[in-house]
Amino acid sequence: MKQKFQKIIENSVLRSRKQRREFLLFGRILIYIQDPLISDSIDFQNIVTQIEKSIPPHLFDGVDLVYVGQFQDLIDRELEAFYENGAIFITNILNDNIDYIENIVHETGHSLEHNNGLQIFGDKKVEREFIGKRERLFHTIQSEGYNIENLDPLDPEYHEEMDSFLYQELGYEKLGYLINGLFLNPYAVTSLSEYFTSGIEKYLLSKKDKKYLKALSPKLVEKIEELINGY
Repeated sequence: MKQKFQKIIENSVLRSRKQRREFLLFGRILIYIQDPLISDSIDFQNIVTQIEKSIPPHLFDGVDLVYVGQFQDLIDRELEAFYENGAIFITNILNDNIDYIENIVHETGHSLEHNNGLQIFGDKKVEREFIGKRERLFHTIQSEGYNIENLDPLDPEYHEEMDSFLYQELGYEKLGYLINGLFLNPYAVTSLSEYFTSGIEKYLLSKKDKKYLKALSPKLVEKIEELINGY
């Protein structure tokens, strides 16, 4: 009987959490669920707790709001999330807690580069590291028989043509094989910005990735640790 009552209480708490639309991250950042979540397994109170346990709060200084729902910009750009003017917008159709945690941390990385761009990129160390890896990767891609004449691996900025080639023509499955020893994940190849934000996401959320990233991208890690330590 005691176990039955305990189960009823647990289910009641879970239903209450699912019905909540507002949560506070670090006591100040409003997370607002605008549209119902598609997955029943999502627990935003748990998401908040996990982020607060694993990430220094000052890294979120550039974030004021997190909106979860159906947003036309996400649909048009085929994105799961984006950062803009202090707010993070995330789709409501992700499958589990870790998907939301990764997206929130990734977009917080974009807030960091927006507010600390000179510190991160001013001395060009991270850019030179990124370009060097891009050059080696594209030499390999060319040797595989792909026509890359219209792509410039030396340009660190995001370009739709580059993203389209990597995602559609080459494909992330094959790219994932080719980046071994150069990049931590395929998305980091698309631009210097994504190189940084993908790096800080993996550094903060995975001990295994953090260790690998230190060996793989030392200049990037140097900047990430400066931000974490408040330098």
